[in-house]
Amino acid sequence: MRHLVRATALAATLAACAPVEPAAEAPAATFAVTDTANYDPVSVNTVPSDPPTARIAYGSASARQYGELRVPKGKGPFPLAVLWHGGCWAGMGGTANLAALASFLAQNGIATWSPSYRELGSDGGWPNTFTDWAQGLGYVNTLARDYPLDLSRITLMGHSSGVTPAVWLASGDKGDAVVTGELPKVRAVVALDGPLALGAFVGVDAAICGEPVIAPLVGGSPAEQPGRYAMLDPVTNPPLAKRLLVVDGALPDPDPAKLAALRGQGIAVEVIRVSQEQHFNMLVPGTADFAAIAPALLDIAKAR
Repeated sequence: MRHLVRATALAATLAACAPVEPAAEAPAATFAVTDTANYDPVSVNTVPSDPPTARIAYGSASARQYGELRVPKGKGPFPLAVLWHGGCWAGMGGTANLAALASFLAQNGIATWSPSYRELGSDGGWPNTFTDWAQGLGYVNTLARDYPLDLSRITLMGHSSGVTPAVWLASGDKGDAVVTGELPKVRAVVALDGPLALGAFVGVDAAICGEPVIAPLVGGSPAEQPGRYAMLDPVTNPPLAKRLLVVDGALPDPDPAKLAALRGQGIAVEVIRVSQEQHFNMLVPGTADFAAIAPALLDIAKAR
């Protein structure tokens, strides 16, 4: 975790050198700013949150194969947001990072499912991490048998390295057969300050995470595994979702050419630029960064 804490300042420097696309204006801050603290990967876990409705295993291969489900009060069926935590693909984060965000969404009528998964250092990498990402998403078909979930309104949200499964799984790609079951259809994707594609992040990852992580995760470099990197690039493997919300924070800015290519595929892409020095405040209700994105989060997750 200390690498990721240090990385926030470094990432801001990297971001300043990246090409900047004119970003959409932040939505009107209809949420009060009541918290002026700055959060890191440890302190974000201390933000008050509601307990999950249920903690459920979606697989049996690892203790990491579980998810936290939060279901709003009322009859439903409720739109569903599937949330993946970050942590440099290497265990520097966890579902607790997203508990406050998940609670906020559930309090506003959106069910949430936050799957944990194997990472580098916990039997992760190719194919296990990818299998867990897919299996965790596919499990919502089972959850819907017992909970009032509207599977026609699914939004995938990822923070930091959690953007990788959110963008990839929205494509429905089977990925060298690591996806064996049927995946639900996805209507929208939210990328919370993470890379939309991994190829260009090789090299940058070592500076941000303290060590190379992407090549070990994918099973080789882009030259060694071009098909896998193409699978993890939304330009070459387009999401089936019609909307993409990109929140640009401390990590390097999204590539304007990639955003333009996604728009050219018919995807409605919105970019909201928040503090370029903070990576975790966007997960905490009450902060200025969260106030800037909260209306867009609710709009994209609740739209019919």
